[in-house]
Amino acid sequence: MAGSFWRFRMMMAASVVALVAACATAPTLEELDARAWAQAQQADSPQLYQSYLGQYPNGLFAGQARSRLEALAVEEREAWAQARRIDTEFAYQDYVTRYNWSGNVVEAVRRRDILAAPRLAAEERAAWEEAVGFDRIEHYEAFLQRWPGGAHAEDARERLAYLWNTDEGAWVRTRRLNSPGAYADFIYAYPRSPYATEARAALDQFRREDDYAWNNARRRHNIREYERYLRDYPDGAHRRDAERAVYQIRAEDRTAWDRAARRDTIDAYDLYLSTQQDGDYRDEAQRRIRQLRDAQSYPPPQPPPVVSPPVMPPPPVTPPRPPRPPVVRPPPVVSPPVTPPAPPVTPPPPPPPPLVTPPPPPPVAPPPPVAPPPPPPPPPPPAPAEEEGEQPQRPSGLFNPN
Repeated sequence: MAGSFWRFRMMMAASVVALVAACATAPTLEELDARAWAQAQQADSPQLYQSYLGQYPNGLFAGQARSRLEALAVEEREAWAQARRIDTEFAYQDYVTRYNWSGNVVEAVRRRDILAAPRLAAEERAAWEEAVGFDRIEHYEAFLQRWPGGAHAEDARERLAYLWNTDEGAWVRTRRLNSPGAYADFIYAYPRSPYATEARAALDQFRREDDYAWNNARRRHNIREYERYLRDYPDGAHRRDAERAVYQIRAEDRTAWDRAARRDTIDAYDLYLSTQQDGDYRDEAQRRIRQLRDAQSYPPPQPPPVVSPPVMPPPPVTPPRPPRPPVVRPPPVVSPPVTPPAPPVTPPPPPPPPLVTPPPPPPVAPPPPVAPPPPPPPPPPPAPAEEEGEQPQRPSGLFNPN
């Protein structure tokens, strides 16, 4: 009855959640309450029920949350008592799985490990005996992966260190590389190893697969197949041939595109598309074809006609006058050159005497106006004594005013 009641409540909550999701408007407080309750019910843990009550202490489902908290506490106490009463590894493991939120989880894990120790020791011992029986690198690695802290883990590591330095270790590395170079190196290093026969068979198989893939790529002869061969067989025997073929196809594609672009017609681009199935310029060719067809369907408007000026008749052409006959003059008589006599040598004339220009006469001043006699001037200062024997110079000239 209780289970049916809870299923009914969960269905109601799911319906509320679906109704909330269908609404396009902002969620209301009741819708948020229903969402939080649905999350708590889905987890069915005390932490989420307590979180719900912390957000909505008076929510629509607060009573149910408190009831479920009390029910979980009762169930946990009963399950812990039952696990302690059974006291087996699997009982404690079931308790830990169902009630990982309980405070008794630490004690349950400790009891589980104690009870599981004999079983685990027996399994570890059986795995070690199996690894020793095969005595191969893969078995020791599997043992350490399953029991990294087991009682025989150190013995397994020591045995692995020894085996890695033998031909078995080289063979394991070769198989993990799985390349023709690795197989060839192993055969060269260990020609008498029991794994050499297997290495030769693997190398032959690799070469057959390599040749088969190369033949398929060469038969299709496109960049996609050559690149797939290079990706699947990076160390293949035909790697250089594949790279050369890719380069040649790209060069031919570029040449075909240049030819079509120079002609720039629909037929030229159609020819490029038909011959270059994997060309790098296919999109550009299709775009150009659409442009050319649009131009044919909707030609651009023609410019208005150019009106040329009226053509005037040329002016009458006057025939040129006939040229006059050239006047023939008799050649001049050339007389022998006459050398003129040398002119007589005349001595240069004597230079003329220098001209002496007389000084100009002094200007004649007009008579001064009659004025009252001025007062007697102050006595002049004594003149500086002249040197003895020095007489005043008289001006020289042809004209003497005295």
